[in-house]
Amino acid sequence: MATQEQIQQALDDLNARYRKTLLALEDALDRLEQFQAPEPEPVNEDELMEAARLMALSDMNKEDLSEEEIYQKLIETSDAEAKMSGFWAVPLPTADEPKPAPNKKYTTK
Repeated sequence: MATQEQIQQALDDLNARYRKTLLALEDALDRLEQFQAPEPEPVNEDELMEAARLMALSDMNKEDLSEEEIYQKLIETSDAEAKMSGFWAVPLPTADEPKPAPNKKYTTK
């Protein structure tokens, strides 16, 4: 039969393992937060205004849109693309990651 000291020692060991596991989980969570997709760069308003001005003066402006109309369309388009870019922003693989084995079906006859 286990003595009070043995029971206390077993509980202390379990508590130490629990705390160690919690610290490991917090560390893993911190590393995952570092790998979040970067925020897209904000659009430079001056560049969009200049692009709208050039597009309004261009012969390609078949709808005869004004500079302000083109500017509004450029802002809407850039906002939509910025929201979608988060899906495609993934970190590049590093050298220490294992490479997947090639599919031999397509590499051999």
